[in-house]
Amino acid sequence: MIPILLLFALAAQDTTRLTLGTTIERALGSYPTVAAARAVRDRAAAEVGEARAGRLPRIALDGSLNRFQEPMVVLPLHGFDLRNPPLFDRTLIQSGVSLNWTIFDFGNRAARVRAQRALGSAAEAALSTAEIQLVARTVNAYLRVSTARDVLLAQDQRLTALAAASNRMGQLLAEGKAARVEGLRVDAEAKRAQADRIASASQLEVAEHELAQLSQTPYATVHASALTELRLVDTAAADTSGALRAAIISRARGSSTELRELEERSRAAGAGLAAAKATWFPELRVSGAYIDRGRWAGDFAGEWQAGVSVSYPLFTGGSRVSGIRRASAEQRAAN
Repeated sequence: MIPILLLFALAAQDTTRLTLGTTIERALGSYPTVAAARAVRDRAAAEVGEARAGRLPRIALDGSLNRFQEPMVVLPLHGFDLRNPPLFDRTLIQSGVSLNWTIFDFGNRAARVRAQRALGSAAEAALSTAEIQLVARTVNAYLRVSTARDVLLAQDQRLTALAAASNRMGQLLAEGKAARVEGLRVDAEAKRAQADRIASASQLEVAEHELAQLSQTPYATVHASALTELRLVDTAAADTSGALRAAIISRARGSSTELRELEERSRAAGAGLAAAKATWFPELRVSGAYIDRGRWAGDFAGEWQAGVSVSYPLFTGGSRVSGIRRASAEQRAAN
């Protein structure tokens, strides 16, 4: 079984050093991919609220002022009385409050709410995935910088040792105690070490630029900061039985944010298909209003009204069929 390795800092918190924890915190706080994932998560949460609001009644306050070319009846005619002829005026004013509520739609709105909730959970899982990936990239960049600095330090020590060896070889050659080929070999080794150092310095600069970009830290700060010493700790259990491997795999499946996102998107697609199929059924609605009508000179009169209606579109130009096909295709893709 492959050992599970954890990273931790050996030294205590040091404000003069760039610690791994600080670097990860900065990356998670401002890196664009995580910020975008958070925005998608927030949008999904807002869409859940929007879908839930569709199940509630709609109350509206309306008002209008109309000017007619010819005098128009001010109040509706609910009867005709020759002793009280209706009022006419060219300027009519109307205000009122109305209520409209779809009380039954064969599960259309409920399915849309389920779909949006699943998409919200998927967005949350996607955010976790983006954070995990960013943490992994940041840790990798941090280790690359630390390793490259150690390699560069070792190469500097090697160059110092080769310089001392070259000086000694020069003295031996001057005294005739060494062959010239030995001196050439030491010089060639020094040239190769210098070339290796140049390559390592370039790799270090690239790693520091990547760490600065991931943590949104100025390159000069990363370049000048010392890194906290890290070490690897093996926390793997000694048991390598099949049961333990199965338990680890099961735990990985249960904690995988990518798998959870796919599962939630599959649920959302199934709910979307149910919502699309519900459009083949009618909707039952109730409505009510209180309306106050009058003219510029006054004579206002208010009245209430209430009603129940059934709505079923007989022809939609193929919109419902296309919607079901689209939802079915999305479900197949999600599965």
